[in-house]
Amino acid sequence: MENGLFQVNKLLKKKFSAKKLVFGQGFDGAKVVFVTDPPTPKEESENKPITGHSEKILNKLLKVAGLNKQKVYITNVVKYTVSGRVHTSKEVKSSVPFLKEEIKTISPQVVVTLGTIALTGIGLRQPLSNVRGRTFNFGSYELLPTHHPESVLKNPGLQPELEADFLKLKTLLKTIKERPTEV
Repeated sequence: MENGLFQVNKLLKKKFSAKKLVFGQGFDGAKVVFVTDPPTPKEESENKPITGHSEKILNKLLKVAGLNKQKVYITNVVKYTVSGRVHTSKEVKSSVPFLKEEIKTISPQVVVTLGTIALTGIGLRQPLSNVRGRTFNFGSYELLPTHHPESVLKNPGLQPELEADFLKLKTLLKTIKERPTEV
């Protein structure tokens, strides 16, 4: 693991020493970072930011976007599970500085939020339904909010929206690549 991410994870361990943490995984030079909602108990037990059916759906969506899973980075907005309830806004807020540092260290071109808590954590305080599929410039990267893959299991009607968002990601990456770099 790259030194910068190692430092972020070390600080996370210090801050949340009583928690079992699930760290981000993937390529530390990724052009795309996926920020997903806090880990489920299954994700915590497997020590992965996304698992099971959600991971399978995400893998298919990565193919839609023309992305190699080995070349992306996936992390959670909050790195630990709370049992039987949703994370409080205070818990999310206490994790945000670490998430921002993690993103800064990786320096992606695009950050894709998967789900509402991830969207709030990244700093866009809008209902997902208002911003899904639109891009927002966050300074060093473009933000693309979309549904969490899990949502398709609960509502299959969201599948076309998710696929459209990943096609948009593919176009966005192509557009960014074609932009002249600033000197």
